[in-house]
Amino acid sequence: MGARRGPVREAGTVLQTVPAEVVSVRYAGRFDVVGLTLGEQHPSWAHARPGQFVLEPGDPSAGAVRARLHWLAGADQDPVHGTTAELVLPAGRSLAPGARLRLLGPLGHGFSAPREPVEVLLVGHEGGAVPLRWLTARLRARGCVVHLVLSADDPELHLDLPFLRRHARTVVLTTSEDLGPALTRSLDEHGDRLGVVYAAAPGRLVPALVGTVAARGLACRVSTLDLADPSVLCGTGLCGGCDVVLLGGPRAGQVLRSCLEGPVVPGEWLAGDAR
Repeated sequence: MGARRGPVREAGTVLQTVPAEVVSVRYAGRFDVVGLTLGEQHPSWAHARPGQFVLEPGDPSAGAVRARLHWLAGADQDPVHGTTAELVLPAGRSLAPGARLRLLGPLGHGFSAPREPVEVLLVGHEGGAVPLRWLTARLRARGCVVHLVLSADDPELHLDLPFLRRHARTVVLTTSEDLGPALTRSLDEHGDRLGVVYAAAPGRLVPALVGTVAARGLACRVSTLDLADPSVLCGTGLCGGCDVVLLGGPRAGQVLRSCLEGPVVPGEWLAGDAR
């Protein structure tokens, strides 16, 4: 698949970098939850969804040549405050209120909520599960009953557990080694009532998760992008570091460029060894 030129998105919209000011920084284990104001209302942010991300261009004058990619952890707009947003960054960036960033986004296709309130299961691992925090709140606001299965090999890589426990009916914590069995147990307990399963995890874990869900005949939506993968460099379709080979669905055998055509796709497209 050839790379597309530039950050061209849906309906021919060309996104541009926008200035953002840090208004709050909350420490959450190995992550910082950073609150931002983007000032005026920005049309491209009006319909932002969990699973989308933003790009922070490199600043050679500050010694940062490579762009940074961050999961979008929340976004809102109103006539008084304009556009506000949250990002989740690895801890240690040393941002403080008043710091200024330039952001390109929101990028990619995010998770959509079911048309009707249903029972849902969200499964994720460490930093790849960051989009599930915002998705949990969105689904709960839609009247969905939310169950979570989250794995981390370091407890500090579980993001904002008090927040998740307030919004989810059940929260199961495990490790990457036991994620498969924990998912199976959760499907055994809730499967008859589930309307959809959402997954967000590094690529090495996705095929097994999707296969387990597909074996139950459940609908699944999965994020195909791992922002912690060092081969993912640009977020705009130029580097090809996020390419995934599709093994199922109408495009089986083709390459999906996750940052442009994902990150979120139907789970059955990734059943099996997706890398």
